[in-house]
Amino acid sequence: MAKPLTFQRRGVVEGFFGAPWSMAQRAALFELGAARGMNTYLYAPKDDPYHRRLWRKPYPNDLWKKLNRLIQRAQQSRIDFVYGFHPGEGLCFSDPQPIQHLLQKAQRFYDAGISTFAVLFDDIPSRLTVDRDRRAFQNSLARAEGNWLDRICSAQPASWKNIEWWICPSYYSEDRLLERVFGRFEAHFLETLARYLPADVACFWTGPAVVCEKLSRAHARRIANRVQRPLLLWDNYPVNDLTMSDELHIGPLLGRDPNLAECVYGYLNNPMLQAELSLIPLATCFDYAAAPETYDAEASWAGIIKQHFGARAWPHWLALREFFEEQISAKRARRPIHLTASQRARLRAALVYLRAQRSQQWTHEIAPWARAIRQSLDGVIGTTGI
Repeated sequence: MAKPLTFQRRGVVEGFFGAPWSMAQRAALFELGAARGMNTYLYAPKDDPYHRRLWRKPYPNDLWKKLNRLIQRAQQSRIDFVYGFHPGEGLCFSDPQPIQHLLQKAQRFYDAGISTFAVLFDDIPSRLTVDRDRRAFQNSLARAEGNWLDRICSAQPASWKNIEWWICPSYYSEDRLLERVFGRFEAHFLETLARYLPADVACFWTGPAVVCEKLSRAHARRIANRVQRPLLLWDNYPVNDLTMSDELHIGPLLGRDPNLAECVYGYLNNPMLQAELSLIPLATCFDYAAAPETYDAEASWAGIIKQHFGARAWPHWLALREFFEEQISAKRARRPIHLTASQRARLRAALVYLRAQRSQQWTHEIAPWARAIRQSLDGVIGTTGI
């Protein structure tokens, strides 16, 4: 009998813009994820200054103690804690000093048991910005990024054992959005990157779009063939940062090819800013990643709702989910929200349910959307909220 298809790396990349999750919220993620096959967590919150803006600087002792406890918690849950560096803003690639800073900082993580590191060049200008770099790398950002990882791997201490390095290139999707925001990329970016990137460095990719409705095996295989490296999918679901901050994505993971794991090494999901509500869709992501060929989206979603909130709560969560999905559709189509009489009745019952649960922390996360529901009901429900 053939072995069931699964991804070698399954889990979460905390990589959104906005307030990072708390250590307690991350610990809750580990508990849920470990029970559903999660084995990898990439620490990369954009608004942690020591991850991005102050990436060269070590964590102050008080923050390091908290982070070290989280690392230990991950290890106890058999989850590989991956630390991400985001050095790209203002980086001079030809200067040797930043690599020394990175490895000095990484030593502390290595001593804490970390053996996987990610270097993330996402969301920076699409071209080299320093004249010295333009000359050194023939005006190729792809060459500079691949070379930087090669120099890191060559310079890491000889005493380090079984170290794995990952990269997120600046060109991480075919989405034209990247060029509109960061500028036009050089031709054949991935092929150039592959010429200079060490053979065992895994490479991130988000898909045909930054936020994908569908991810196919054919697309992933084409990208894997271009980069010629183990492929890591950074799936931007259920994330809701930046222009999506008024959206709530609590539905199940949809549109992912059941055979994606044939050509993808790792599959990581970027969560929402709302940590507790994120656990609902993330549970379905974990179910997919663990067994993509047999994944049943609706059964997975119903299962996590009933597990967390009880079977009687399921109709209320379904009504909430349908409203949030209609809200997003209306926003993108630039039209009013349309609700049937049946939907209105079920939403009124859902608001009663939310008020009864107001002692729960997640009700604070959902509160802005509860107000939107009341507004859409044209004042049928009063102004008292959860």
